[in-house]
Amino acid sequence: MVAIFKSRTCCGFIPIKTGVFIITIFGILNKICAPFGLFMLQYVSADALLVYIYTLGALGAFVAGLYGYKKENYKLIQWYTIFYWVDCLVSTATTLMFAIKWFVYTDHSLPSNASDTLTQEDYDAMFRMEGMVSVTILAILRVVHIYFAIVLSIYYRTLSKTQYSKLAAAVDEDLNYTEA
Repeated sequence: MVAIFKSRTCCGFIPIKTGVFIITIFGILNKICAPFGLFMLQYVSADALLVYIYTLGALGAFVAGLYGYKKENYKLIQWYTIFYWVDCLVSTATTLMFAIKWFVYTDHSLPSNASDTLTQEDYDAMFRMEGMVSVTILAILRVVHIYFAIVLSIYYRTLSKTQYSKLAAAVDEDLNYTEA
């Protein structure tokens, strides 16, 4: 586990800077779906509407992160890294909320199976299997999201060390210039 925090690569073989770029592009592509969800307002619950609105704001944060990446702007990368961790928590919470809503509180029985108990039992077994596969995939995606947040944090720390060394070099150069 400690090796992950000391690694200078993403996924073991991609340079960390390129990995951050790819992570940011995937984040933008993920968040860009929000405007399309807003078109379906008449079919959306209030909690889904809040998620769509949050996602629009998150899209702006990811674009700002991409700009900070391109310009190697230390402060923007710092805020983007913080936001990415917050987004990771918000995404996990909303995923849990919608998964519980779907798998626990939504009635999935079919009216056509009401009279045939064998067909209903098969359907219930199939739905339980689908639920296990879905929850497994959601858990894997959450772990990947956390890993991407770790990669982004490592990049930020690397950039901050570079920023600090540039500052120290500039101070040393100023001191040497004034002594001469």
